[in-house]
Amino acid sequence: MSTAPPTTSPRPVLPGEQQVEVVERKGIGHPDTLADAIAERASLYYSAYCLREFGAVLHHNLDKVAVLGGRARFGESDGVYDRPVRVVFGGRISTTFAGRALPVREILEQAATDQLRAALPGFDRITYTVVHQTTDSSKFPYWFAPRTLADLPERTAPYSNDTAFLVGTAPRTAAETTALLTEAWFRREPWAGSDIKALVVRDGTMFTVTTCVPALPGHLSSAAELHDAVTHTAGELTAELSKRLPGPVTVVCNTRNTPTGPLAGQYFTVSGSAIDYGEDGLVGRGNARSGLITPGQQAGNEALFGKNPAYHVGKVGGWLADTAAAELAHRSGPCRIAVMWTNGSRYPDPASLDITTTHPDPHAADIVRAVFQRTDWMSDLVERHRYLPGIAPVEELLAELDTSTAPS
Repeated sequence: MSTAPPTTSPRPVLPGEQQVEVVERKGIGHPDTLADAIAERASLYYSAYCLREFGAVLHHNLDKVAVLGGRARFGESDGVYDRPVRVVFGGRISTTFAGRALPVREILEQAATDQLRAALPGFDRITYTVVHQTTDSSKFPYWFAPRTLADLPERTAPYSNDTAFLVGTAPRTAAETTALLTEAWFRREPWAGSDIKALVVRDGTMFTVTTCVPALPGHLSSAAELHDAVTHTAGELTAELSKRLPGPVTVVCNTRNTPTGPLAGQYFTVSGSAIDYGEDGLVGRGNARSGLITPGQQAGNEALFGKNPAYHVGKVGGWLADTAAAELAHRSGPCRIAVMWTNGSRYPDPASLDITTTHPDPHAADIVRAVFQRTDWMSDLVERHRYLPGIAPVEELLAELDTSTAPS
C-alpha cells in the first residue's frame, strides 16, 4: 500500500493556539488512574520477566483491568474498611513458553499490590483482593502458548496489530503543566489524599483551576479544618501561578464541601481515594498516555495501559508519535503529529501522516519519518516505565511553567 504524502501546515490549530483550552487531570489515586496504572505495571513486570527469562516479550493484552471500590464506614473524619477493594484482571496472556508454566498469578498480584501501595497514602488501612479473569483464548493455537521464539512473528519485523489514529503534541502547554502542577502541589500536604482531580480552563490569558482534594484521617479533625486547609493551600498555589502565567488566575477547591451543613466532611477518606465509597475504575476512562485529558489535541481514544510493548499500536505507535513530536518541537517549536497505522502495516510506513508546526520547517517530514524508523522503544517503555502513571516533582513543573510562558 502506498503511503499518502504528509501535509505540513504553517498556521497550526494547536491546543495552545486556541482561544479556549480545557485540560483535565485525574490524580494517581483516582479509581480510573489506579486501573490504568495497575494494568501498566502488570505489563511491565510481565514483560521484564519474559525478557529476562526468554529474551522476548510474550503475547499479552492486560488492558482490561477493573478496580471495584470497597466500603469504609465513616465518622466525621475517619473510617474503617468493612468491604474490600477488588482488583479484577481481564485480558489475555501467555501462561506458558515451550511447555514451561509462567508465574502469571504472582506477577499480576505483585503489580496490583505495588501500585496500590505507591498510589494510596492510606494503603495500610485498606483491604483488597485480586481476581483473575485473564484467558489464553485465540484462534491461533500457539499465540498465547508459544513453543519457541519463532511463534512471535513480530520479533523480527514489528507491525501494527490494529488500525489506530494517534496524535503526539509537544511541548506541553501552560494549561497542561498547570493541571499536573495542581495535583503535585496539593499532594505535598500531609493531610491530602491522592484522588485529586484538576480541571484547568484557559480563556485567552485567563486561567481557572478547579480541583477536588480528599483528606486523610489523623491530620484534620473536622470539616471546618479541611475547609481551612484547602483554602490556604489553594491560595499558595494561586500566588505561585500568578507569578508565572500571563493573565488572571483563579484556583477553587472542593466546591461541594462546606464547613457546616449536609455535605460537611464529605471528602474524608481512609485510603486517600474515592474507592472507599465504592467508586470503580476501568482502564481507558481516565488520562491519556500524556497523563492528561486534552480534548484540544483532537486525538483518538486509544488507551495504551497494559498493552504489549513489543508491537501493540496503542503503545508503540503512541511512543513513536510522542518521540517524533518531541524531536520536531526541539527544532521547530510547538507541533502536532497526527498519524494512522492500519492493521498489519509496518511502523515506518503509516497510512497517513499530518504534521502541524508553528513555524514552517521543510525538514519536518524527514525528522518525523526518521523517528518512525526507530525500533529502540522497548528500553524506554519497559525499563524506564515511560507511561506508568506518576507525579512529577513540583520544582520540575514550576521550571517547565517558567519555560512555557517565557517570551519567545
